[in-house]
This record gives sequence, C-alpha cells and structure tokens, in this order.
Amino acid sequence: MSNHQLEERQNSILNKLKSLEERLNNITPPSIITENQKRIGKVCEEIGLEHELVRVPSPYYTWTLEQRASYLDAFSPEYLLKSIILENTECTNTDTSIPTNSRYYCVIIQYTTKIQSHKIFKFIKNMNNNESAKKFHFTLAQSAESLTGFEYNAVCPIGTTVKIPIIISKHIMDLPRGVPVFLGGGEVDLKLVVDIHSFKERVESSGNTVFITDVIDTSDDNNTENDI
Repeated sequence: MSNHQLEERQNSILNKLKSLEERLNNITPPSIITENQKRIGKVCEEIGLEHELVRVPSPYYTWTLEQRASYLDAFSPEYLLKSIILENTECTNTDTSIPTNSRYYCVIIQYTTKIQSHKIFKFIKNMNNNESAKKFHFTLAQSAESLTGFEYNAVCPIGTTVKIPIIISKHIMDLPRGVPVFLGGGEVDLKLVVDIHSFKERVESSGNTVFITDVIDTSDDNNTENDI
C-alpha cells in the first residue's frame, strides 16, 4: 500500500470516528457541571428543596413533547413545565418589591398549555382595585435575561438575579404530590426536577411570593388575541 493510499485510509477512519462522535453527542447529554449548575443546586440546598438537576442532549427541543417526556421518564408531557417572565409595561412600579403589583412576574405553565394574558390582567387587577385598568398591560419581558441571569428557553424560577414573584398555573398544582415535574434549570440543556408542591412551600418559606391562579387559555382558537 502506497503512502498516499495509507493517508486516504487514515483520513477515512478519522472522518468516520468524527461522525460517530457527533451522533453520540446528539443522544448523550454532556457530563460537565457548570458554575451555573452549582449555583442553582446551592440555592435549592439553602431553601431545603429536594431536587435533581439533569441534562438533556442537544436535539431535545426538536423532539415532540411525548419524546421529551419519554427521555426524561416524566409521567406525561403535562409534567414538563416552563417559566415565562412577563412585564406589566404600564405598571406604576418599576421593580418587583411589591408582589401584588410587581412590574415583573415569573409565570410557570405546562408545555401543553399557553398563557391567556387577560387572566393575568384580571388576577393582578383584582389585587389592586384602586388602580385604573389602564395601568395593567402584560407582555413578554424584553429584559428577561438581565432580570434572571438566564438565557431564552433556560429560565429557572429560582436563583434569579432579581427576586421575581412567581405565578403557578393552578392546573399544575392539581398534579399529585410526590410525582416530579421538570422545570428549566438555568441552561438550555439543564432541567430542575422537583415536586411542585414542595417547590411552592420551600420558595415561600425562603421569602419569595408564590401565587396560584388560572392563567391558561382554554379556547380552541389558536389566534386568540390575548395569548402569550
């Protein structure tokens, strides 16, 4: 075998090994423990929240909800949750120091549902009867990353840069105690696994405010004006 043929064969083997490595990376989550992961874990320990932080492989968000639930060994897709930072752009306050009339809220919903912003409006407005309805207009917060310290699709409801009042969809609280749910863990491929009932209790005991209310759009119209 000539040197040229040997070199071509070596290159072919290297290319196959590289291709195999890429395929393995697509099905195997990284095993690294980042500083952010340590930080979220420390916050959970400080508030006494039993938890687990698990990583998912890179194609996770290309999968169906059923596939994601299966990979995580979740009971069903209803146990996959996401946290959305909403801003009341007309709020009379500029920060989160008054939980009943905060400029920002962290809303936790199931991936199988979507937010009906008018329900958020009614819930907060009812706690502020002296305020004009014109002082309430909820939309996705443009400053979510600076408020939380987490990038898009990675928001964790605890360990945020700024303490943000939390609103949990009441449908989530209907899930049985002791069955884990999967929240964002502060990184796109990191999930915080907790019991949602314990989560609520421990977060409240840490001094943050947690509201439970109906925030979900139940209409069949996918173009509902007030959806977020």
